[in-house]
Order: sequence, then C-alpha cells, then structure tokens
Amino acid sequence: MSLATPGSKRSRLRQLLPFRSSTPPSKPSSPAASPAASPAPATQSNASGTSTATQQDFQTRVFLHLSLQDQDTIQQHSVTKTTDVDALVQQALAAAREKQTTCQAKRWTWKFHGHTVTLQEEADNIIKWLDRFKQVGDVASNVDPVHVGLPWAGIRLLLEAAISAQSQMAALLLGLETALYLSNRLRVYIEYLTTLPASQARTNFETSLVEFYALILQFLAGAVRIYQRGSITRAFDAFWRIEDVSAFENACNKMASRAEIDASICDRDLNATNRAAVKRQQEDLRQVLKQLEAIHLIRTGIDRLEAKFDLSKLPVATGAAFNSHQSEHDARCHPDTRVDLLRGIYDWADDIDGKCIFWLRGSAGTGKSTISRTVAEAFANKGRLGASFFFKRGEHDRENASLFFPTIAAGLVRHIPELATPIHQAIDEDPGIVRETLREQFEKLIYQPLAGIGPTSSARPILVIDALDECDREGDIRTILSLLASLRRLSSVHIQVFLTSRPDLPINLGFAQIGTETHRDVALHDIPPSTIRHDISVYLESEFQRIRDEHNSLWPRDQALAPHWPGRQTLESLIQLSDPLFIVAATISRFIGGSRGDPHDRLATFLVQLNTGQMTQMEQTYLPALRQILVDVEEPKEKDKLCHDFREIVGSIILLANPLSTISLSQLLQIPRRKIDHQLRLLHSVLSVPSNPDMPVTLFHLSFREFLVKESNSDQARLFAIDESCAHTKLSDKCLALLQSPNGLRKDICQLQHPGVLREDIDETTVTEHIPPSLRYACRYWVYHLQHSEQKIRDDDVAANFLRKHFLHWLESLSLLGSISESVNLVVTLQSLVEENGQISAFIQDARRFVLTFNLILAQAPLQVYASAWHFSPLASIVRNDFQDQALQCVRVIREIPERWSACLLTYEGHSSTVNSVVFSPDGSRVASGAGDNTVRLWDVQTGACEQTLEGHSNWVNSMVFSPDGSRIASSSYDNTVRVWDVTTGAELLCYNSHTYDNHIEFVDNGSNILANGQVINIPQQLPRPTVTTTQSPNFNLPSGGAFGVTGDWITWSSQRVLWLPPEYRPTSWQGQSDIIVIGSGNGRVTFVRRTV
Repeated sequence: MSLATPGSKRSRLRQLLPFRSSTPPSKPSSPAASPAASPAPATQSNASGTSTATQQDFQTRVFLHLSLQDQDTIQQHSVTKTTDVDALVQQALAAAREKQTTCQAKRWTWKFHGHTVTLQEEADNIIKWLDRFKQVGDVASNVDPVHVGLPWAGIRLLLEAAISAQSQMAALLLGLETALYLSNRLRVYIEYLTTLPASQARTNFETSLVEFYALILQFLAGAVRIYQRGSITRAFDAFWRIEDVSAFENACNKMASRAEIDASICDRDLNATNRAAVKRQQEDLRQVLKQLEAIHLIRTGIDRLEAKFDLSKLPVATGAAFNSHQSEHDARCHPDTRVDLLRGIYDWADDIDGKCIFWLRGSAGTGKSTISRTVAEAFANKGRLGASFFFKRGEHDRENASLFFPTIAAGLVRHIPELATPIHQAIDEDPGIVRETLREQFEKLIYQPLAGIGPTSSARPILVIDALDECDREGDIRTILSLLASLRRLSSVHIQVFLTSRPDLPINLGFAQIGTETHRDVALHDIPPSTIRHDISVYLESEFQRIRDEHNSLWPRDQALAPHWPGRQTLESLIQLSDPLFIVAATISRFIGGSRGDPHDRLATFLVQLNTGQMTQMEQTYLPALRQILVDVEEPKEKDKLCHDFREIVGSIILLANPLSTISLSQLLQIPRRKIDHQLRLLHSVLSVPSNPDMPVTLFHLSFREFLVKESNSDQARLFAIDESCAHTKLSDKCLALLQSPNGLRKDICQLQHPGVLREDIDETTVTEHIPPSLRYACRYWVYHLQHSEQKIRDDDVAANFLRKHFLHWLESLSLLGSISESVNLVVTLQSLVEENGQISAFIQDARRFVLTFNLILAQAPLQVYASAWHFSPLASIVRNDFQDQALQCVRVIREIPERWSACLLTYEGHSSTVNSVVFSPDGSRVASGAGDNTVRLWDVQTGACEQTLEGHSNWVNSMVFSPDGSRIASSSYDNTVRVWDVTTGAELLCYNSHTYDNHIEFVDNGSNILANGQVINIPQQLPRPTVTTTQSPNFNLPSGGAFGVTGDWITWSSQRVLWLPPEYRPTSWQGQSDIIVIGSGNGRVTFVRRTV
C-alpha cells in the first residue's frame, strides 16, 4: 500500500475530516481568520439511513477538486452545527436587506450579457435564495451537504462589506445571486440522487454533482480571500470581475447541462417498479427546477440551463452502444494483437487534417467488432468518443436504421452538453421526428444542432459504427454513408467516423458515391497472413493460459493441468484451424473453457474431429459444441427427440426478430423454462446465455445462424440443421396462440377505463405490467414470421381467425407499445400474403383503409380504436361490422355516416405551397410531387410515408421525370435549373443551368444521361450502377387523354364523368396509373383516388 505524501490533498483531508469547529467565526478584525480543523462538513444519519460517512465521502470528493488554498478558505468560513448555520443565514439575510435598500435608494443598474440589470432585483433574488436555505429544517440540513457545506461565514462577510462603488456592488450581487441560485439547484439534484438505486448512470450523475459543487466553492473562496485583504486594498479590487462572474456562469451552465443529461438516463437500466418510482421523482424534480428558474429570470447566459431535463424521451436502440450492459462481456483485442492496425487507427484519430471517415472492411468472422469495441473503449477513455452504434442482424432495433440517428444524437449530447437545448427544441417542434426520413432525422438531430453551437471546448468527437452491412435496407446504408460524409463541412466541430463492415455491394456503392477524398479504407484481408496468424496465436495462448489458471485454482494439484498444457503441437493445430477467422478461435476458447466440463476432456473432444477430414471450417468450429447434446445417447428415438428440441428451441432463438430472455421464450413457445435451460446449458460457447433469466439470449456471432440454416453435406450437421421456413411457421403459430390465449389480447388490456386517455399520459410500467415482453414480441412480430414462413393466409386459418376476432385489440396494443406507425406496413404485408378472392382478402383490404384513415388518432389515444375509429367508419366497412360488439356504446354519432369508404384513398400533407407536378415511378411504388415551396417530395404509394424531401431549388418546381429504373429523378424549376437526384439517398447528382424555366426533360441512354430541351447532358458517374431488370410501365411524363383522367371538375373514365371533385380537391396537376389517380392541389395536398368498380 502506498501512502499519500504529507502535503497531498488526500493526506490533509484524512487529517482534518474527524474535526470541525462548531461555532461560527466572528467578524475578523484583520484579514486573517482563525482556521477550523476540517474542510468538509460531518453530517449525522437521517431517518432514511443516510450515514455521516456517506456525506463525508461526498464532501471529500468535492474537496479533492479544490486547491489547497481554496480548501483553507472554505474550511475557515464553514461550520457544522445546524443552529450555527441558521444563525449565519439570518445574519446574511439582514445584510442582504441592507444592500437591497442601498440599491433601491440609488437606483443602480448594470449592463450584463447585453441586458440592463437592476441591482435591487439582484438583491431581491439573493434574499429569496437565502430564505430557501433558512426554511430547511434540522433533519433535512443534516443530510444536505450544500446546506451545511457552504462557507456561510464567508457569505455573511461578503454581504456585510461596506461598498460605495456601483461596479463593486454589481459584481458582488451578480456573483452571489448566481452562486446561490446554482447552490439551490445543486441541492435539488443531490436530493434526487438519493432516490436512485446504484448504477453506472447514477455514478456518472454523482460525479457531475461533485464537480458542480467544487465550481461553486472555488468561486466563493476567491471572493472571500479578496475580502480578507482589508478595506483599503479592497477599494481598488472588486470581489469578482464581471467577466469572472460570466465565466463562472458559463462553466456552471455546462456542468448543469451535463448533470441533467446524466440524471435523465438514470432510469434506462431499471426494472419496471424502480422506473416508476424514478419517473415520479423526475416529475417532482422538474417542478422544483421550474420554480427555481422562475426566480432566476434575468440573464440570457443562463438559457442553456433551460434545456429540457428529460432527454430520455429520445428513443435509442437498446444494446447498440459499445458499453451497453448487453455487450459488457464481449471481447476486446489482446494488447499484443492488432498492434499495427490499432496504431494506424489512433494516428488517424489524432490527425487534425485526417479524412472524415476511416472504413475498416473485412469478411465475416475476421474480428471487426472486437476491433470496434477496442477503439471505442480507447476513445471513451480519452474523452473522444462522441457516440457508438453496433448494428446486429437478428435484433430489431439494431438491424434497421430507424433509431440510428436518435441513438447517435443521444450519445453526442453526453459528449457535448451544449447540444441538449437545440436537440430538445427539435424534438419539441417535431415530436414525430424519429418516424421521418433518415435525412430529416440527421439534419434536425445531428447536423443543425452541431452547426449552431459554435466552437466547443469538448475534445474532437469520434463516432464508432460497427457492422453497417447488417443494416437491413440497402438504401439506408447508402443514405447513412452520404450523410456521415457531409459532417466534414461543419466548421464549429471536427467530427470523425470510424466504421466497419463487410465489403458488400451496397457499402461499396455508398463509398464510391462519396469519393475517396472523404474516407480512408483498410481491408483486413490485405493485412499480411503472417500478422494475422501471429495475432491468432497470441490470442489462443493467452486464452489457454487463462483456462489453465482458472482450472488449477479450483482443483487439487493432482488434478491440475500441466504448466505447458495443451502443448505446442495441439496449439498449432488450433491456430491452423482458426486462421484467418478470429471468431473460430473465440468459439474454440469458449467451448474448451466452458464451466460445464473438464477442459482437458473438452479439448480432446474438439481434437477428434480435426482428423475426420472433409469438414468445412464452420463445421469443425461449431459441431463439437452441438455434439455435446448427444453424448452417451444411443437410443435413436431419444436422439431424435433431443434434435427436435434443439430445432424448436435454438431454431427459434436464431430466427427471432428481437432476442428474448429464457422466461419470455418459455412463455412464447409454451415450453417449460427448465427444458430451455437444459437445452442451452451445453451451448454457452455459441450462445450468450446470461445468468439473469430476464436478460435476452443472443448469438455470439451471426456465422452460427448461417451455419445452422445453410445446407450441408455432413450427416452430423444435418442433424442440427434448421429449416427456416418451417421454423418461421412455428414461430408465427406460437405468436398467434399467445395473442389469443386467456392472457393475450383483449379490449382495454391496460384497464385504462376511459376512452380519451392519451398515450403520452400512460405510464410505461402500466404497459409493461399488462403487456409483458413475450406478448409484446408476439404482437409486433407475428406478421414478420408469417411473411418468412412463405405461407399464404386463407379463409378460416389461424391468421384469418385471429384478424376477424382480434384486429381492433391488436391495433390497441400496437398503439400502447408506441408501434402504431408500423400498422400500415404490417397490413400491407398481410395483403401480399393473402389468397385472392376470399373473405379474408376483403377483410384485409378494408383493414388497410381503416388503419390509413385513423392512424393519427390511434397513435395519440389507443382506446379510440373502439370510439372515433369505429363510429366514423363507413356503414359497409367489414371491420366496423365484425366488431360491433366492441364499439364504444356510451356515445352515438348523429349524422349520416357514408355507406362506403371515400374514393379518396390517401391524402398526404407536407408541402407548404401549391403542388405543381406529380409523377409515378416506373414500378408504381413511389410518387414524386414538386411544389411551390421549392422542394420535391418522394412518397411511398402503399403507406403514404414521405421517403425523401429533396431541397436545392430556389424557386417553384414545375416538372419531374423518373429514370427508367426508378433510381433517379430529374426536376425542373422556375430557378432556371434542372437537377438530378438519387432517389435512395436524396443526394443531388447534377445541377444544370438551362437558362429557362420552361424545360422539357427526359432520361436517355438507359438513364445515364438526361435530355433537356433537346440537349444531352451527361450525369456524372460517381458510382458503379448495378444492373437492374425492370418491367416498363407506360410513360407518365406528361398527362395524356387516356381512359382514366380528369376533365374540368370531374374524374373521368373513358371520357365518362365519374366523380365530381370538391373545390379543395381540384387539381393543378394530376397523373393516373392503373386504377389509381394522384392529384396535386393548390392547397399543398397530394390526394390519391381509387376508381371503384
């Protein structure tokens, strides 16, 4: 044990903590003051069990942030008895009232932060803050380190100082008002801290409060020392310079923002019961902070403290961060491996002129994720990690991009607290931002907030993004790359991105589009084979030493493993098997070092198959673990039963859309948990099975799933092979069985009882209590499994019967889960699976109209599915008639309800001015609208979602055309330009000045060039274009007088007037395809109308 040197802070604190003066210091007759014995207050235990030692520990941590001079100053002017504190507060109040009277009489004001401050109002506020301390009772003060720990004798002396100069009075009052306001704020945070259970987030929060408190004490100590110089010296020196007050205020603003962010995420890792309690405490905290802010009204410098407290409303992808609890035990690189590669990455990170993106590419199993975790941890330790996102196929939130930018934004706020205000403003202005396009999410949550904060003192942030290739939509991959590349244009902050992926086509296309000047790439397969073999050798040697040491520590010497076990020859065989895939080496290590078996025996089992020949690398890796299930099983029927159980349990685990715990898996599959645990106990080398049964079971690596579903020539591998279609069918059936069980879906499942209850007012604990994880999973993913089962929905089958009985209950639950926005896509998917011309086909078609019409209200109030949605459905609606017994009976709509659904299929609002042009994509899946707000919007025809907003024109957009393959769109505008856009990413590919607004445009040469007014213009080929086979649809570049059209105020079919259009639906532009017509109106609406037959 090393001892602190006598002069160190910690040594001084150890000497001083047991003692403390118990009487308030008298007014000094000279600048010196008699020292007390302790720098930190010692408090007594309170009723809730808060101990003196705990309070002393907090104070000790605070004092370690102070200089020795500041420690002495605070120590000399602090007391410990609450009666003495109260006496000093009373004396300070009397002195403050005298200052108030002086400022009122002289009508003093002062310029601060661009505002004229009335000094009397500053004195008023000081009195209010002191009153709040005065009102604290003895019990509360004993456990309040701020109440007891402030240097009250010093504060009293400052307020009693004789001041005649207006500038000195301004500095004194502005400084004290700020210090006392922030001290009151700190007290509220500390009180909230005591309500939180232990967690890493709580520790971070407490650290912020320690540093916050130290800032306040430093500020006060400096002023007290100036007081101690005496009145003659003090006449020429204010207690604080105005700029000191401003700097202090700014530092505390930043610290308060950080504390609020830390506080807001403290509930993310809690169970439902604790989360409910913390939510109530958070609400109490918000109310108190609002009261404090109501007193402290006067200076713009404090605006950053008004950043909204509860940033936890920003949804993030669970488990996506590198340091999430779910990934806590995932591997990092051994210190002696990947040395040159890591050095190159760190050099890039430190290069201020380095390229924006570092792309590490490599095939599956080469160790990319381990490298990502290693560099993320290194950047975090250096204070450089801005945010991280680890994509993972098979986990819903981590295999799609919908929560990518919100998760990155949440991480950046932690690194750059100044982002809290602009990001929360963006959320306040657009609460549905997480459902918007990736480009709009990026602009509002990332780019604009970063561009608006100005230079920041935070270290240059690095984003770590792993396995981008596992994002499930290829278009999203290219969009993300395009948007990340635009970060290099920021001048306020230098953002770098470290990214890994397989070298798949969508990734290659994305990087080709952004250009080599933006990124640097390194291929793992270009690393010399000798280096890879060396690294695998170092890793395996280290792992076998760990296994040997752990085994020998638990067993007697006669059963210990030999010092050089397993021997060089065996080790070389395992290295050869693993090379070049680290995942193979990691799986071998987990299998042999597993806690359920002797390492020597497990190694022997593994080595047997090395001599069997004709086995692939994956078979040699995974079969030893799987064969353990059948060890000593000779009876064929028993072997078949064990393999059946494996396929049912493990087959479900590897194909789940989102991982489940063993408890939830048991409920979903209707299999006893002990049977699941028994099945998994031998598979810890290939599956991550937490000891906590509430935590999800996950795959260590995607290659295990690929191994099980891939056809194999090996008889042993076929024993464990998973038939994907069959497994998905069973999972879909299990989901539907659970949803229809007695504890499944039903009307008012959360027992809200009032149809008008808003979703935002329903506590998450209520939802979790009534919709547990297994039921939540079944509700969200039964359609996913049905889709992948390759089965059709037929009249009277399980899916059809569920929909006819529980459709409204399903929508209610989706709304409660915050997933009602998915309902349109889910019903569209069901339409694609239905047998045509059956009763269920008609029901699903009607259900689609139902969710399209009432999606907005269902997102706001779940029980309105039985009220507004039912009552305003057409009389002939199948959904309405099937669920008459579920309708809200206490109201009746007194008006004529239409017999059938309106001819208006969909109405989309987004443009802020006249829609001048509309056009379908060649495959009919998208429609583009160009408007007088200078934008082009791309819409999904089936769901009505706005996929892209293309901004660049400076005047009205008047015409558009898609390329033959639908991958690009050209637009013409009154700004005399023709622009070409990438439909997938929204990137502008070409801007051509045509010198006229009246442009005739079309794509030529299979879409590689554009013809504008007879002139061929080459579109820059920024990326290789994949070959796409399309079925050509009729050219819709200009309205034609075909069979389906608009004449005047009428929609016509074969020149016969069919439907009169009310004024608000009359077109400025229109286009038809098949039995749908799209109409652009002068009020900014885009309307779809389907012909009824």
